[in-house]
Amino acid sequence: MPCFLTVRWSRADTGSMRGIWIAPVPTINLAPRKARGIVEGVPVQNHTVLFVDDEVNILKALQRLLRNEPIDVLTASNPSEAFELIERAGPQVIVTDQRMPEMSGVDFLASVRDRHNDVVRMMLTGYTDMTIAVEAINKGEIYRLITKPWNDEELKATLRQAFDHYDLKAEIKRLNSVTREQNFKLQDMNKNLEEKVRERTKQLDGKNTELRTAYIQTIRALAEAIDAKDAYTRGHSERVAVYASRIAREMSLRTELIERVYFAGLLHDVGKIGIPDAIITKPDRLNEEEYKEIMRHPEIGAKILEPVEFLRSVVPCVRHHHEWYDGCSAGYPDRLAGDQIPLPSRVIVVADTVEAMTSDRPYRKALPIDVVVKELHKYSGTQFDPVVVDAFLKLLEEEGESFISKDQKFDIYAFIEG
Repeated sequence: MPCFLTVRWSRADTGSMRGIWIAPVPTINLAPRKARGIVEGVPVQNHTVLFVDDEVNILKALQRLLRNEPIDVLTASNPSEAFELIERAGPQVIVTDQRMPEMSGVDFLASVRDRHNDVVRMMLTGYTDMTIAVEAINKGEIYRLITKPWNDEELKATLRQAFDHYDLKAEIKRLNSVTREQNFKLQDMNKNLEEKVRERTKQLDGKNTELRTAYIQTIRALAEAIDAKDAYTRGHSERVAVYASRIAREMSLRTELIERVYFAGLLHDVGKIGIPDAIITKPDRLNEEEYKEIMRHPEIGAKILEPVEFLRSVVPCVRHHHEWYDGCSAGYPDRLAGDQIPLPSRVIVVADTVEAMTSDRPYRKALPIDVVVKELHKYSGTQFDPVVVDAFLKLLEEEGESFISKDQKFDIYAFIEG
């Protein structure tokens, strides 16, 4: 029989992996439980998570970590046990390792997606190269990818967000069903019922807004994971997104374009997940070979994001954020020029340059704003779109150096509506 364990998340050291040696987990026989929340799509009060890992010591560590959390925890040491538990207990969240004897974590999550698409799927693994990340997104459609060793508090928070995400989707599914049913009844009802329809629609819009917010949180978490590879770039992607959004509004771009600029700014460096850490964290300037390697990150980022439906419009913006406006050979990857370059990309490259020059780097301190302005003037029309440069300089003239804030609190939708 598979193991049923109660588990909680806690904050672990983010340094190197520490060895954990624990006696085997005993098997606990439980009576069959009714599957909850998989088919019906209705959120339940008690949440259940299933961990799948062939290393029993990892399962035991998770059990200790989550023992004080209000979560039912199931564990399985292989996919066969996991499938049995899914049918019997109906977990809302499944977290699996990648390397297992019977089946890889990616293939296991793909099978779970085909059988129980409502279940929130995550991967907890020490093997996080680009190929695994892309396969997990493409085949398993994962919610999050977490690396070992994990940070306990962040792992707890991620698990709570996963349950919230499941409940939110289930609630939207329920409200959609209710709305459809009421719309059929409205054919025989009078005008007094129109207000009820509007109220239901308002509720549904509110839930969709929450789901949209959850997507943003997921995007932001991915960007922060990339930035965290180098202490000097922590928060870089968020600041680029904020600067770029403000420049876009100064240019009077449409609402959907400002939103696209923000998402593209958050994700512009996501391709660095495929670049060796030794290059990302190098304290000196890169040599020619290392620079050629770092130049691959826009294409890698586009490849990672292509399968994600709601980010499809962001893909070309990420791919072309290092093109030069005049189309010279310094731009990459495709040497596009002028209007061939997506407008969000032209905005992001200015915001990226401003953020990088005004931030500390291992080989230099942050540069003063007057140096940044001279650089933008110098390369306006060659590296940068002059219209974008002018918009930034106008903002800088209005706000001064307060524009360059390192701890801005930013809500993209409140910003757009404001």
